[in-house]
Amino acid sequence: MLINQQCMDCILRKNLNKYPPDAPAGQVRVWQRRVRELVAGSGGSTSPQLHGQISALYREMFGPLRDYSPQKRRFNAVMLGLEGAMQADVDAAEDPLTRAVQYAMVGNFIDFAALGEIDEGELRKKLAGAGALSVDRAVLEALRREAASAGRLVCLTDNCGEIVADKVLLRTLRRLNPDLHITVLVRGGPVVNDATMEDAEQVGLREVADAVSGSGCDLPGTVLSRVSEAALAALDGADVIISKGQANYEGLSGCGRNVFYIFMCKCDMFARRFNVPLLAGVLTREQGRG
Repeated sequence: MLINQQCMDCILRKNLNKYPPDAPAGQVRVWQRRVRELVAGSGGSTSPQLHGQISALYREMFGPLRDYSPQKRRFNAVMLGLEGAMQADVDAAEDPLTRAVQYAMVGNFIDFAALGEIDEGELRKKLAGAGALSVDRAVLEALRREAASAGRLVCLTDNCGEIVADKVLLRTLRRLNPDLHITVLVRGGPVVNDATMEDAEQVGLREVADAVSGSGCDLPGTVLSRVSEAALAALDGADVIISKGQANYEGLSGCGRNVFYIFMCKCDMFARRFNVPLLAGVLTREQGRG
């Protein structure tokens, strides 16, 4: 999905004043000029690519980006503590796949880049209300049908903590198809609170997957031209791809592959695109498939 003017305006707004509080006035002016230039020249690229360029500029001018490791470990631990209850609820549900998708949607709430600091109480409240989220029945049935007959599935993850909800979803899909080969791809490097191999190890993603690895892409979203050869080979060989998070949608939409997108809608443009309220869950698939 190529970036549009509304996304460009939003990214400019969020980043123009995102510099260290002690930065000299002259350096601030340079930062703001260069951010404007990056945004103005971003036509033909995706939102994750532009975010990557701005992050690179920040490192060049001010040094390392904020380290979210403590917050990531915390939310991984919070969600691990809730995994048993989520799984029990899924197992007891009239339709386990629906409930697992609902939890996967809510898990996407743990997004420091889009929503800032996440309140644990609010997260727990949203998880408790997961069963009320609307799920597109036609897309859900397509996911059920295609996962049940697939040989290989790839899951592209998004955030820390969220990947525990992804475990519940992948476990549910495996029960539909015990022979399903599952590969999980996390980010190829630290990006805000996106899940990396360190997070995958903490939450035990290998419990539900045949293979877990970094995608090679260290952008806040999957861009096929930036993933590793191994990750691209996994995606090429997948019968079904599950893509978590709005940024992965922005990076992949239009790719033509058999992708099912699961995320929480976090901006006005996406709310209009999918005709849902802000923070509603979305299950959709690659346009033209099915």
